[in-house]
Amino acid sequence: SKKVSNYSGGMKRRLSLAISVLADPDVLILDEPTVGIDPELRKSIWEELAELKANGKCILVTTHVMDEAEKCDRLAMIRNGKIIAVGTPQELSSKTTSGKLEDAFLEFGGVK
Repeated sequence: SKKVSNYSGGMKRRLSLAISVLADPDVLILDEPTVGIDPELRKSIWEELAELKANGKCILVTTHVMDEAEKCDRLAMIRNGKIIAVGTPQELSSKTTSGKLEDAFLEFGGVK
């Protein structure tokens, strides 16, 4: 009985995700799907995304949160509208001295 406009940010994000999977799409495009969501719900969302993937769904996620990017199979790092690197999180991380994905983004993007 509560209006969506009165939902918290996390509940709005949760509702948006639920709506996106209702039609059972072959390709799911998500923009920062867990920003503003508590850790417990965030974990369950990533578990659900893993299950969708296991069932043959293609999931495209945009995010600036590197620990979320690490959950993806392949990454395309984009800076100023241009792809600066493509690979698995492990491949991209291994190309840095620190082994961190965030540092890979900074190094590939020309930021020292």
